[in-house]
Amino acid sequence: MVALPSIEQASALDQIVAKVRDVRSEFERRAVSRDLLARLYMAYCPIPDIDGFVERAGQLFPRLNCGLCSVYLAHVLGAGTAARGRYGGVNHTFLSLGGDGIVDITADQFGGPRVYVGPLRQPWWRGRARP
Repeated sequence: MVALPSIEQASALDQIVAKVRDVRSEFERRAVSRDLLARLYMAYCPIPDIDGFVERAGQLFPRLNCGLCSVYLAHVLGAGTAARGRYGGVNHTFLSLGGDGIVDITADQFGGPRVYVGPLRQPWWRGRARP
C-alpha cells in the first residue's frame, strides 16, 4: 500500500511546484539575470565564452538550456544539484533533489512536460548510459 503524503508534505510540494513554475516563466520571459546565470553556470561547468553562451541560450529556450535551468533552480530552491543524465535517448541535465526526486523545466524540448517535479522515472535517468 502506498502512503499518502501528510498535509504538510503536500503543502511543501505545492510550494515547490509553484516556485518551479515561476522559474520556468522567468526563463520564458528572459527575466533571469544573465550575470547571475553566468556566475552559477561557471561554478558548475566553466566554459570560455560564458556571456555568449548565456545570450544564445536565452534565444533558444527551452532548447539547450537544461544545465542553466538546473543550476538556477538549485539557487532559487536552495536545494539540489544539477544531474547529468538522459531524457529518452538524449543527453540531458535536470535538478536532482536527492533520493529519487527531480525537477525539470526543459523536457518539453524532447516532447516531455514543460514542468516536472517528481520521482526519477523513465524516460529520465541519471548517467549517460541507459541502465
